[in-house]
Amino acid sequence: MAQKKGYFRAEGYDVELIPMTGGLAVKTLMAGEVNLTSAGTLVASMQGAKLRMVMGFLRHLPYDLVAAPEIKRVEDLRGKKVAVADRGSVTFMVARAILHGHGLEVDKDVTMLAMGRPDVRYQALLMGTVQAVIANVDGTGLLEPKGFHSVASAGNYTKGFAGSLTVTQDLLEKRPDEVMKYLRATLKGTRAYLTLREEAIRVTSQWTKITPVVAAKVHDYLSAGVLAPDGLVDRETMETATNEAREGGGIKRNVKPEEIYDFRLMQKVNDELQGWRPQ
Repeated sequence: MAQKKGYFRAEGYDVELIPMTGGLAVKTLMAGEVNLTSAGTLVASMQGAKLRMVMGFLRHLPYDLVAAPEIKRVEDLRGKKVAVADRGSVTFMVARAILHGHGLEVDKDVTMLAMGRPDVRYQALLMGTVQAVIANVDGTGLLEPKGFHSVASAGNYTKGFAGSLTVTQDLLEKRPDEVMKYLRATLKGTRAYLTLREEAIRVTSQWTKITPVVAAKVHDYLSAGVLAPDGLVDRETMETATNEAREGGGIKRNVKPEEIYDFRLMQKVNDELQGWRPQ
């Protein structure tokens, strides 16, 4: 919405949205080839990458473990394959939490395959390459009419957030005004999505290639308190997500949220945009 409504142009940027896998996104960000990423960066930060998450999008985990028709329950995945984005991604943490909740161990009882973008993961399920996939709400809506079904929802197994914007620490420290422009445009886009329902459904349908019916269901779900209108993540959620990522990534040392998150500029943008409404 921020791009479609011209909010980035108003800040002086001609933004290009480039789909890529999480691991590649982190590498290109650190190499200075992109300015920011929405890929999960928790594990990379814990491993020493000088990154800071500056904005959060979804206050709940909008994921389901969607499985082939023959998989009736999570336990049926023993000896099977599950597709996630990357080993350090939110999708991996969600899959791990769900499997643990049913007595299954990653890589011992269930093979986890890092397959990148959602469309690639969903295609793998459609082709039978994997027997289940972690799908977001629009992915679930896309797969269910094709005979697949949810066997578990993330919110019943773990707490966390999904979607974020991350920049390098260098950019944050040396060019904070530039980061502010990104955040301002993106937050306006978030609020436009929440407020302008019909336009949001149309834009979402065009961008993601889902049907308007599914796009409407996604909008209703995100508007019910899931999509953060302030771009902030509360302390408890930060700590929970950090601990989950630390365990899932095999990080031994304790990690403080301050090593990963920095929402100071996001708060400034919120102060600026008090009373702002999209047209």
